[in-house]
Amino acid sequence: MFPDTGFGWFAAICAAVGLGAWIALPIITSVFQDEYPLTDSYLMPVLGVSLTVLAAVVNVMAVWKGHQRSVVSLVAMFLTVMASLSFGLIVIGEGLSGA
Repeated sequence: MFPDTGFGWFAAICAAVGLGAWIALPIITSVFQDEYPLTDSYLMPVLGVSLTVLAAVVNVMAVWKGHQRSVVSLVAMFLTVMASLSFGLIVIGEGLSGA
């Protein structure tokens, strides 16, 4: 059910941080957009995608190379890979359209 090694737990924590960034970053943007205009730019979506992609890479390495076959590791890998693909395509599409 749970990861057996420290690397498996690290991957699960990376998944929580990467996916949690998509909740925290919009809150940070809405609170600080008047004081720090940089938060209302391309920086926040790129930071969110970067954290999610990093979490996906760490989770794939934990399952593939680290032989983590726990439910938590497999679910974290699936969620981060799918989120990386969908959020990445959304951010790239918005960047290309000039939105």
